[in-house]
Amino acid sequence: MTLLPWQAGLWVAGCLERLAPYVRACGTPRAATFYRDSVDAFWTGHGELAAPDAERIEAVGAKLSDLYEDSIEAQIFGVVVGAAEAARQPAEPIEQLAAWTVGLWSELGPEDDDWGDREAQAQRDTLAMTQQRPAEAAAQIRIVSARLGAEWAAGLTNHGLLNADPKRPEIVIPPDDLPYRVGDVVAVSCPWTPTVTTRRGRYHAAVRWPWAVLDPDSRYRPDGSFAFPVDESTEPWSPYELRPPAAELDEGDSCVVGIPPIRCCVVRYRRYDPPMDDGFLPRCTARIALLPAGSGYAHAADVWLERAEPIEMKLLHRPYGALRSGDVVDDADGRRMQFVPPFLFYADSGRVRPAWPLALVTRHGVTPPRDAVDAVATATALGSHPDEIERWLTYSEVPYTAAVAEELFDET
Repeated sequence: MTLLPWQAGLWVAGCLERLAPYVRACGTPRAATFYRDSVDAFWTGHGELAAPDAERIEAVGAKLSDLYEDSIEAQIFGVVVGAAEAARQPAEPIEQLAAWTVGLWSELGPEDDDWGDREAQAQRDTLAMTQQRPAEAAAQIRIVSARLGAEWAAGLTNHGLLNADPKRPEIVIPPDDLPYRVGDVVAVSCPWTPTVTTRRGRYHAAVRWPWAVLDPDSRYRPDGSFAFPVDESTEPWSPYELRPPAAELDEGDSCVVGIPPIRCCVVRYRRYDPPMDDGFLPRCTARIALLPAGSGYAHAADVWLERAEPIEMKLLHRPYGALRSGDVVDDADGRRMQFVPPFLFYADSGRVRPAWPLALVTRHGVTPPRDAVDAVATATALGSHPDEIERWLTYSEVPYTAAVAEELFDET
């Protein structure tokens, strides 16, 4: 069977996705995060694009440039880059990767089980899925591979074969004073604003950023321009668009830049103390990362919350909107747990799924006001935790199951 580049890329991504829970259980937190980012980079190669290449994966790994040769992160980095190269090659390198993944699951599983056969069947099923349209194939392969990987890693745990460190990092409680938090589904737009093309190259067209205010005290000296790719498929998504598009512009051409109305999901946040120096004013203290509705958890676009761009954002849906980050609650089964947005709960034994209704116990470490207690009780009086995640999946259109969605946001 001869695969097109995008089909080979998705097939490789399926193999790597099934290994993600194993890496998460056995690797360091840094290794697991890097592996997750690297595999996510594969999923951006579906559609009419070429299969992901080594340069794209290496860009993901640039943040780990301090790795030494024998670290687990460096070994994982080599596997992922090798897979990226295999996705661009004729059949033989892919066959090598197939043999490697089958052999790995065979070694991990107990002697009386068929872990290698399961992986071999999963690879055959993945090949069959690539006969669909690219976007449909990507969504189905990712969902199925994530489910299988989680099931197999759980089976390894039950057999006592995973050498996972039982000590988990402390739960990271996000700040509660940001206007938007992880999981929020928002309507985003920015008025079309006139500007001019300052440069046009083979791969990019740069325009004068109409809202830029340069920082005279910065250690950087930006020129106030922003580059847009001529071929949008070569770079991560950005909410900002040019009209006319970059491919139709030459140096000196007039154009407009803005954000057409779009529904997005907040997938990350970051705080800066002291404020971030990037050459522009005001120096910002917080930013969030957005993905368009329907996208997977990869290559989100950063949006500064304190800049001059007239971005309009309207909150459409917030899972567990009655709770605040770090709230301590008791569930219907009498378990005490702590809430982390968007829909994660942690008890002493790790992450748990609460039974509704919930009773708010403390907020910011103190007894909460009566109206806050009533709001949480009312919001969780009917329905269930799975219902809450399903509502979020409907609003965000994220192509995952509820179990995979929880894993995506678990930072422990």
